[in-house]
Amino acid sequence: MFTPKTLLIIAGILWAIAGLNITIIGLRCCLQLHQAWLYLAAIPVFLLFRYLIFGPVSHKYARRIAAFDEDRIALYRIFSIQGYLIMVFMIALGVILRVEHLVPLAFIAFFYLGLGLALILASWIYASEYRDYVAAGT
Repeated sequence: MFTPKTLLIIAGILWAIAGLNITIIGLRCCLQLHQAWLYLAAIPVFLLFRYLIFGPVSHKYARRIAAFDEDRIALYRIFSIQGYLIMVFMIALGVILRVEHLVPLAFIAFFYLGLGLALILASWIYASEYRDYVAAGT
């Protein structure tokens, strides 16, 4: 059981770890292919996921955590059931695409690089919400 303040920290760390893992996969693929265009192709993926998907979702979950009235909250409540289902789907899809070689390595390279960096940056939203939560004296 955790306080909302601690849950904000944990959620941010979880997003950052996931982002780092995905970024590393993307970078390894980029380095393996030795093609500079892959880094440029990651930019629109990053922008799409950062501003249209992970940014709004991070804000939603960070505000949700900060709004908990209880003093002690179970760790699993960081995300909603819908959030967990989306994560399971995304992870499964990513694993299937890579393991079954359903997309070219170049796609994995730029897509994962942009996706991972967007996740890492979105993790800072939790830090921002934490700062606001502490400043509010809650």
